[in-house]
Amino acid sequence: MSLLQIKDPKTDVQSKQRFVVGIDFGTTNSIVCSYENSNFKHYEHNGNDLVPSSISITSDHDVAVGSLLNDKDTSYYIPSIKRFIGVDDQQLDYLKKYNHTFTNKDNMLALNVFDKDYSVVDLSSFIFNFLKDLAEKNENRSLEAAVITVPAYFNDFQRQAVKNAALLANIDVLRLINEPTAAAIAYGLESNSIGKFVIYDLGGGTFDVSILSLEEGIFKVLSTDGNTILGGDDIDFIIANWIKDNCKHLRHLDLSTLKDHAKNIKEQFNNTTSEINYSIDNHDITLSKGLFRELISPIIDKTIKIVKSAINESGIDQNDIDSFILVGGSTRIFEIKSRLREVFNCNILDDIDPDKVVAQGAAIQANILSGNSKEDILLLDVLPLSLGIETMGNLSEKIIPRNTAIPIVARKTFTTFKDGQTKLLIHIIQGERELVSDCKSLGRIILENIPPMVAGAPRIEVEFQIDADGLLSVTATEKNSETKASAMIKPAYGLTDSQITKMISDANASAEEDMSARRLSESKVEAERVIYALEQALDTDGSELLDESEYDVITSELLKLKEIANGNDFMKIDNQIKVLELKSEFYVERRMNRSIQSLIAGRGVDDVLE
Repeated sequence: MSLLQIKDPKTDVQSKQRFVVGIDFGTTNSIVCSYENSNFKHYEHNGNDLVPSSISITSDHDVAVGSLLNDKDTSYYIPSIKRFIGVDDQQLDYLKKYNHTFTNKDNMLALNVFDKDYSVVDLSSFIFNFLKDLAEKNENRSLEAAVITVPAYFNDFQRQAVKNAALLANIDVLRLINEPTAAAIAYGLESNSIGKFVIYDLGGGTFDVSILSLEEGIFKVLSTDGNTILGGDDIDFIIANWIKDNCKHLRHLDLSTLKDHAKNIKEQFNNTTSEINYSIDNHDITLSKGLFRELISPIIDKTIKIVKSAINESGIDQNDIDSFILVGGSTRIFEIKSRLREVFNCNILDDIDPDKVVAQGAAIQANILSGNSKEDILLLDVLPLSLGIETMGNLSEKIIPRNTAIPIVARKTFTTFKDGQTKLLIHIIQGERELVSDCKSLGRIILENIPPMVAGAPRIEVEFQIDADGLLSVTATEKNSETKASAMIKPAYGLTDSQITKMISDANASAEEDMSARRLSESKVEAERVIYALEQALDTDGSELLDESEYDVITSELLKLKEIANGNDFMKIDNQIKVLELKSEFYVERRMNRSIQSLIAGRGVDDVLE
């Protein structure tokens, strides 16, 4: 006889929750945080839950994270590694600010340390591995997964690089989420806020702004903007250069050393401080509050300009903004709050520690995605830059416009330009400009084995799929034959500085010029198509269907179109296309009539009508 097991309900325990965390991988500091039973737990290193995003490598290639080793002669120190994700090793103007030997590894920027190359992914993985160990030792259990935050303005390459770094550290990545969205999650759950918010995120190396609407658990990003090389580090460099220019006795110190002192000076300022007296190598320097404001004003001005652009892109009025949410340690600078209130006349939310708010939001999201929580949050993030492909004439054809909510699948259908074309190169691009040469190339795929058909007959569907992490895959399919080609966009060095910081502003400033260039290119492509089609026809049956004078009339107008098509007046090109089509209209009719006659020759009426 089977026995029935009876349990005391009071002794029943909940099933063990999965151990998941949120990781804020920051430029200056990183944080790993868990969220269970409505409580946050930040894992500390040396008594501090802010872990410096720095790496020290010894001459034996041992690695230490989060602290500067004592013996500088036998160790190499690398702070702010995140600042180099997405930087090209050819960007010398940017890289020369740093005292590193830069090289290239795995098609991305690398640092040469004691004769060994470390890519930015390698170095970032050391930090992720350290954060993972920190959490596991504290909990005495294995970390199962994490949600990792990235700047909203990180492109596909940069996001993939961060994800790969975490995977190298054996971290299962549940999702990458944008830092501003993570901050909104933290505030949204704590205050149950409803309304429209500006997430102002100024970290050590990046600036992000997102305009969000929060309502009933739905976080919708209305627009996003930012600069991946603008942050607190820039303020430190400005102060460091001021010290170098104004303190002759300190000019022997390198910029990196002065930057560390500048950071200390910056952090001592507050609303009530009138000036800072500071000593470097027994030399006293004084920086007044007024001069400090003057020095950092250009950086704050840049952020305000970006905020205004994002509000404009969101389609809402500035007066509809309920509050600014401050994120990032650099927002502690008193002048930032003062300027935001002055320019936007806004309420400012800074109840949650700006250093921790992103990690807390990521921890909440990790708790939800792991199944630990019954909360239901819908994240509607957006694409920061448009994605598309190159079409004839160096033209950019957008498939997914910027500020489209992701994840998303979008498709467009294209065709071939020439008869018998059996291959098609699909060039994937990112950017807002009308010409491909002004956009960023992401990669290329080749669709092969297209059945030979007349130009325009193939139907080639190009599908862009962006997942919840913001990563892109592209598939091209010739619908008649179901021939396919696909690619997952691979990590590389990403956008250049100027492309990231100026893409959208350049697109806006050059809109009229770009449209004129596009209009000209479209006319040239159409002229090329007409010339190609007519020349093919004339070679096939021109001598049979046209007498000498008719042939001369058409070829004369054809020659004119060739000449005009080399110019830069699209109206003249369009007019000549119309003239040529009008002059050759009778020839097209004869060709059509002959085709119909050949179709019905020798067949009865009933056969033709079937």
